[in-house]
Amino acid sequence: MIPPRKITLPAAVTAAVLAFTSFVPAVAAETPKENLDPDRGNVVSVETEELDTVVEDPQLPSAPPKTGDKNPGATMGQRMKSMDETTNLSAESEAELAQVEKELDMQPAPAASASLGAVTPKTTASPQADPSSTQHVGPAGSMSLMIQANTWRPAGIAGMDVSGWQPTVNWSAEYSKGARFAYVKATEGTGYTSPSFASQYRGSYTVGMIRGAYHFALPSVSSGAAQADYFVNNGGGWSADGKTLPGLLDIEYNPYSSLGNTCYNMSQPQMNSWIKSFSDRYKQRTGRLPAIYTTTDWWRTCTGNTAQFNTHPLHIAAYNTTGAGAMPNGWSTYDIWQFSASGPFSGDSNQYRGSWAQLQSMASSRNYKPLGGRAPSTNAVNQSYSVSGGIGSIYRATGGAAKWGQAVTPERAAASGGRYQEFVRNGVKATAYWHPRTGAHMVRNTSSIGNKFVQTGRERGLGFPSTEERSISGGAYQSFTTATGRTHKVMWTPSTGSNTIKEYGAIGKFWSKRGHERGYGFPVTDEYRVGNQVHQRFSKGYTVRWSSATNHVWVTR
Repeated sequence: MIPPRKITLPAAVTAAVLAFTSFVPAVAAETPKENLDPDRGNVVSVETEELDTVVEDPQLPSAPPKTGDKNPGATMGQRMKSMDETTNLSAESEAELAQVEKELDMQPAPAASASLGAVTPKTTASPQADPSSTQHVGPAGSMSLMIQANTWRPAGIAGMDVSGWQPTVNWSAEYSKGARFAYVKATEGTGYTSPSFASQYRGSYTVGMIRGAYHFALPSVSSGAAQADYFVNNGGGWSADGKTLPGLLDIEYNPYSSLGNTCYNMSQPQMNSWIKSFSDRYKQRTGRLPAIYTTTDWWRTCTGNTAQFNTHPLHIAAYNTTGAGAMPNGWSTYDIWQFSASGPFSGDSNQYRGSWAQLQSMASSRNYKPLGGRAPSTNAVNQSYSVSGGIGSIYRATGGAAKWGQAVTPERAAASGGRYQEFVRNGVKATAYWHPRTGAHMVRNTSSIGNKFVQTGRERGLGFPSTEERSISGGAYQSFTTATGRTHKVMWTPSTGSNTIKEYGAIGKFWSKRGHERGYGFPVTDEYRVGNQVHQRFSKGYTVRWSSATNHVWVTR
């Protein structure tokens, strides 16, 4: 069995990590060794905000975490695996973690006590099973699981899922080993958002994986609709771009003693009503049904083995090398099988049962038929919403229903005192935002610029839109301004994709003074950190550099 990591962070280093991550937002290329630019080598996502929890003896709390607690919370299959399996990393991603620890001057703890066992580095298991090495038993009434070898995987399209318990992921290496899709934890309940989500979501996309977000459900804490809203608002949306899997509802064994029994102290009718509430709201917000992750045992126990959700893609958990076993009622087979919590990939390892074309359909079509279920209804949501105020004004001024379609949500509260409302036309989503600082503006969720806005946290990341998306010579741009007045300009060209200029920062000001895109060109990367410097590259061959030690800005070519 892989031993848990036992690394002690000295107090000064812990403080440095916390100070560093509070100063530098948890976004791409701004933590040690992080690299989400394939032109600079391996694509690696790194998140240090919860690192001290993950690298010390990791523990799941008795109650769900809140954002900022420094604990990544529950993951898929949490009650069916140990914490060392929860923190599973491939050898290549483990090497990246070791490098981050080295750069942060982490020192190994003294040898663990005999009761804990000696601390040894992770090793890759041999292809042959060792029946005595990794036995694992799930909760009462569930399957008893034996992980026979972490290099085995079934035939088919391979994938993986990760969370904050994987603080470093070498996405290039995972892709080279065969992973072609990934699910990334975004949220839990209505109180936790994963700080690792943005970089993991972008990293998997950058290497060419089809990726999606998942939500760990806490059904006794708040309504299904409230959790679906929280999920969509924090990265769990969907767009018909062929690269985004439907949001995944992780509904399974309760891992928290404070929330009652394995079914969260809920009756089967209550659980089914909760799932329907989540599903209905998710479809209302995104235009399609979510996928469902569960185990057959939990489904039978906590839903009464209902068949009413077999229009949803099924992601089944069964850790073995002999097959996924019996399916929940209503599904004749699975879409995705989570077959291992200990490799070959970081996090958990998965297999898509269908063809590549079918996986692409799952990512692109709201009418995707689950491989073992029924096709979803194509009926539109029969509810109309009024569009008024500042949002109504910008909606009508920029084309109204002919351009944006009909409202699919009421006007709702956004972050920092703002408001938003969502619209869909021919399956394409747009969102109108309003804030006292910026007024009202539209975002095309499925454009490259809109997708960048969504991936980086919507208004909580880049701020509220302060312009519409505008065409300029060679590309397009849209500006976003935070509630505190910091402006980001997301710029797009066909060759560079969408990248962000921090107009309030040293590099952004330097670039602006030298003619914007007419001077150094369009950004071809976001800002990224190299030691005590921050760099950003531009399309005319320039790299603008800023030193945090000297506050000096200069350019190289």
